[in-house]
Amino acid sequence: MRRLLPALLLAACADPLPPVPDGGLFQPLCFLPADGGVFTTGLPASVPGCAQPGDAGVFDLHDLGWSIQGGVLFVPPSDPGTPLPVVFGFHGANGTGNAARGYFAMEGPADGGAIFVYPNAVQGTWDIRTNSADGRRVDTLLRLLSQSYCIDPGRIYITGFSAGAVFTLYLGCNVPGPFRALASVAGTDHRFDNRCCTGRISGIFIHGTQDGAIPLAQGQFSRNDLLERDGCSGMSTPVGQYCLDYSCPNDEDVNYCEWGGDHDVPPWAGQEIWRFFDSQR
Repeated sequence: MRRLLPALLLAACADPLPPVPDGGLFQPLCFLPADGGVFTTGLPASVPGCAQPGDAGVFDLHDLGWSIQGGVLFVPPSDPGTPLPVVFGFHGANGTGNAARGYFAMEGPADGGAIFVYPNAVQGTWDIRTNSADGRRVDTLLRLLSQSYCIDPGRIYITGFSAGAVFTLYLGCNVPGPFRALASVAGTDHRFDNRCCTGRISGIFIHGTQDGAIPLAQGQFSRNDLLERDGCSGMSTPVGQYCLDYSCPNDEDVNYCEWGGDHDVPPWAGQEIWRFFDSQR
């Protein structure tokens, strides 16, 4: 596992580092979740929202407490009291939750089997600083969802593209507890210190061989870091239509999918991400 140079750690006390090519940020310090939040206490096995009617439809996240920036919440029709998985989708730098909903295209493959949450980043790109405003709002949003909807605490997933994938990997590193699995599309874990990582988590990595913003090698390193963290071997077998599945000794799985594109989301990403998430029960 890589180690950051001491000079980089010292730089955190100086002026903020400049943005990186994909519009994201760099932060060598660990995330500190708020005391008493879902990230520190977890969710109960049966959430309060299972006793609520929980209207189906498409809603603005501003109405659920996600800052003034808002985002999109999709709740499919379901039988009252039936817990549903939750999938968070994090957009690329200067994007929107509505755009992420379009390019991830996971709702079709899920076929009404999950609640989808697409927040807008507080400042256009995702905050991965120690007191991350976005991280703490995800914590708050997860608690609010558990109070308003019948969600399954054991099946909460996170995915992101580009800077959103960095944020996904950041949460999966620092606070993996609430999340069953993650999906990184054109992401990297080079933006934060892997010494912050705790626990294991399943993950799928999708990366273009021609990516000019976050090179393919960084996606491969990120995959390797999770393989090491989960205690997986380097042996793989084909799975789905586009991916490889690595052999892991515990309940975690790691998939890796290359494609011939640039810094983008391939049209089949939502299908493969949902296949992977749905297999993690």
